[in-house]
Amino acid sequence: MDNRKPTTEILAERLINSHDIHTFLDHHDKKIDAEHFNDFLYKLIEAKGLRISDCLKRSQINESYGYQLFNGKRQPSRTKVLQIALGINCTLEQTNRLLKLAEKSELYVKDQRDAVVMFALNKGWSLYDTEELLLERGLESIIKTKE
Repeated sequence: MDNRKPTTEILAERLINSHDIHTFLDHHDKKIDAEHFNDFLYKLIEAKGLRISDCLKRSQINESYGYQLFNGKRQPSRTKVLQIALGINCTLEQTNRLLKLAEKSELYVKDQRDAVVMFALNKGWSLYDTEELLLERGLESIIKTKE
């Protein structure tokens, strides 16, 4: 038996083609367990060879607040998710996944601030370089927001 989790697209196709929701849910109950923000964040920093303290330092996030995020005791604001993503050099895809898991809207190219962040993520810019461009354009800061 294959224990790997199918992609969201495959599960959606199976659901749409299913004749009975109970059978679908019973068959896929272990495969549709939703991932949480902090779990995905742990995976990201592990894959990047970082410790929590490294992540928080690079993201300029207060340690007590940051550890609450990692422990699942707090949900971050959208800006804090962007701050973390830029701090640990996430890809656009990883950033949008973090946003989605934090129940925040994904980056939207028709929003100037989001467009700057998307550009920065794509170019591998640092949090500070991104912040500088945001401020230069008169857009909302990422670093200077309340937790």
